[in-house]
Amino acid sequence: MSESYTFLSRVPRFEPAVGDDAAPILPGHSEPPGALHTRGHARHRSSPHSGASPRGAATHPGTLPIPSPDVQRFTEQAFRLVLEVLDRRRNVRQLRPMVTPSLVDVVRTFALAESPARRLGVATLVRVHLRAVEPCVFEAFGTYGRGPRVFVIAARVEQQSDTGWTVTSLMIG
Repeated sequence: MSESYTFLSRVPRFEPAVGDDAAPILPGHSEPPGALHTRGHARHRSSPHSGASPRGAATHPGTLPIPSPDVQRFTEQAFRLVLEVLDRRRNVRQLRPMVTPSLVDVVRTFALAESPARRLGVATLVRVHLRAVEPCVFEAFGTYGRGPRVFVIAARVEQQSDTGWTVTSLMIG
């Protein structure tokens, strides 16, 4: 087994060497690759990569709003209310102004069912974060504690034109 293999290739030359003022003019271009165009555009790159990267709307800063304090307060209040209903400390009807009608029924079903987690203690909201999905739609996620354990809660919060903020989906873990 005296054969030796070489898998590495030479690094392609992406930029002109230092002090290389006499760079060749590329075919189809009137200026050398290191020169700037008179209109202020960047030079043509000699590499296979054009420099343009595909970007979605979420990668541009400033395109989606930062959550306002009112949506943060609403989400924290809605999460606390849901947890209190699940602990049977509040009536499920108090959720109606904040949650869609289908979710009120789901929370009612969970509150009536026996849950082993309820034996750990009272649920207390620990932390809530918001992330913008669309200008008036936020994903809310957070943690709550029951005794020594930490659980998760997540929701989708949308601004309705007639009723204000509403929780449209909910996940409790």
